[in-house]
Amino acid sequence: MTKTLLENGNVQVTTVKEISRYEGICNYSQAECELIAEDFKNLNKVWTMKHNREGFDSLDTGEDWEPEGNSVCEDIESFQKYLDETYGKDKYEAYALGAYIHSAVSFAFNKGEDTRCRWDSGTIGFVGINKELHVDLNTYASNLSDAWNGYVYIMEVWDNLEDEVVDEIISTESCKAINEWKDRMKEQYGVTEYKEQY
Repeated sequence: MTKTLLENGNVQVTTVKEISRYEGICNYSQAECELIAEDFKNLNKVWTMKHNREGFDSLDTGEDWEPEGNSVCEDIESFQKYLDETYGKDKYEAYALGAYIHSAVSFAFNKGEDTRCRWDSGTIGFVGINKELHVDLNTYASNLSDAWNGYVYIMEVWDNLEDEVVDEIISTESCKAINEWKDRMKEQYGVTEYKEQY
């Protein structure tokens, strides 16, 4: 520690602190959450039950279709027929849009009723998944769930010498690539921890 008397009579104290050259930072990104949900809406055709308390109707794409309500399986068939007639055969595949709601929301694409929990899950709508996407449905539902719950973040490695980001990844919580990226950052920069910033 160095102390210097200033002209105004105050004392300037200078301390030297050693820090790591590279540090990990984790920023939660509301903008990325909204982007994932918006992309889901733009790429697929979604009909949701209107005026639900969870706000799922924000995913609705305004389809001119109504379920008959006899059974979820019959409604999936009806929605598939609507999708084929409206957008062309083999463009979208119809699924029930399920949600498990218990402190957070977990979405699922099903060919029947969502039965993950008899008290906290059920069908909240129907979705036509764009066949050109060639997505893994479980991963796709997990990404939508993470975005809906706000679990999308930007992870960075910051260079304290150059004052710049040297590497980053935008990821959902359930993305498998995040672990591979963290392993690479540990090997390349020695970073093992990520400070959360909001």
